[in-house]
Amino acid sequence: MNEENEFGPRSLDANEINRLRQLATAVKADLSRSGLVVRDAGEEPDRRTAPGGLEIDLDQVDDEAGGLWLTWELHPAVRQSVREAVQQGRTGDPVIQASVAVHERTAEAIVCMLNAVGYEAEQSDASHRPFAVRVLTGPC
Repeated sequence: MNEENEFGPRSLDANEINRLRQLATAVKADLSRSGLVVRDAGEEPDRRTAPGGLEIDLDQVDDEAGGLWLTWELHPAVRQSVREAVQQGRTGDPVIQASVAVHERTAEAIVCMLNAVGYEAEQSDASHRPFAVRVLTGPC
């Protein structure tokens, strides 16, 4: 991995970016065939109204956060309820507890689904990507 340079963090090299793009295409196809709604990060311009489903994000920075990430998004109405509860300091609200449980179980399920079709994937332990799944390799 590269350190920061004078212009900020370095990008992954072109070969690695190409590998991750191909991996993202394969993951999207395989999980879509499994019945999941899958979209690329940034595909929906307004995150407040973006539909739920699985979001694919290719982080091209050459650091421990770089790589191919999958994140489960709940329905916009649920996300709004969670935001409101957090803003009002209701951290024990059932909607927050349910949201956390759904994100945890969904990440586990996605890892299991990917492993079943030959991918190597793991749940995130990064605080900036809670409940995310990192896809490391595709089927052989």
